[in-house]
Amino acid sequence: FYFEALLIDYALMEDRLKSFLYHAGVLQSRTSFTIDCSKPNKKALKRIYCDYRKKDDANLPQIKNISGKIDMIRAIFEWTSTTTEIPDNNRYLKALKSQCESVDIGNMIDTLDQIKDWCDYRNEVVHALMNKNIDSLNVELCDKAIEGMQIAKKLDTYVRDMKKGNKVRKSAN
Repeated sequence: FYFEALLIDYALMEDRLKSFLYHAGVLQSRTSFTIDCSKPNKKALKRIYCDYRKKDDANLPQIKNISGKIDMIRAIFEWTSTTTEIPDNNRYLKALKSQCESVDIGNMIDTLDQIKDWCDYRNEVVHALMNKNIDSLNVELCDKAIEGMQIAKKLDTYVRDMKKGNKVRKSAN
């Protein structure tokens, strides 16, 4: 039961992170796993990500996995926290910065850290099924299943903050 709960918690976190990226104008659609192809947005997102990675040219992360989603969200929040000037003609970046500022960035970053730690445990459990005795992991299984649900619920509140008024999606179109 608790093992199944871990898998469901993971799916909820993936869904909420994907929804966050959709409402941040990063994804083309709710069902898409590709970064928005409209040229101004993609260029802006690439610049945000390159600055976050401290590289002149960095490939945008693969957002098919949870770590890529987290990486892109971290880049957006880093950009939001450090950017002071946005070109007047870029409605998307203005809306993105404004909407991200409505989210509690510090707590969201803490939640992303919690997700990473929680996922490390979840991955250990999944891999233990194949090559270890999971009896040693059963001790924490119940607590981790509950923790995963709590993290997913917190993440959902940040998604709702990002979604308010759908301002970023409207400006991205």
